[in-house]
Amino acid sequence: MNLIFVSSPQSEFARERKDLCYFVLTAPYLKQYFDVFIFENLPANQQNPQNNYRDKIEKCKIYLGLFGKTYGTPDGDGISATELGKDRVVYLKQPTPRARQAKKMAELIAKAKQAVTYETFSSLNELKLKVMQSLLFWQQNQSKMGGIGR
Repeated sequence: MNLIFVSSPQSEFARERKDLCYFVLTAPYLKQYFDVFIFENLPANQQNPQNNYRDKIEKCKIYLGLFGKTYGTPDGDGISATELGKDRVVYLKQPTPRARQAKKMAELIAKAKQAVTYETFSSLNELKLKVMQSLLFWQQNQSKMGGIGR
């Protein structure tokens, strides 16, 4: 099973995070190959948030980033999960004309644009479709390299 770590500011993308998780875990094809981690589904446990974060990042195969107006919580070293060297798929929410991105978020988006091909989205349904396309593309590449697993 390939773990997807969904990363975004929880407050800005609450609905998208939960719906993406449900979508991947229930889509007939995707659920055979992918599992999803979002912090909202983590039960209370003996680890502190930083250790939970690092543990899941280490175990994940795919970092799925949702970028918008605000910068999420970096780890203890001040680094976003975007910068930790995992396979990454990034989706940038189209800002409304009045929305302004925080300076740190704008810097992260600029870094990501140099490192990965990203997609933009304006609706949840559009995001789900693009995530499915990205996961299928990722899986095809893994299959070509002989690294696909359940």
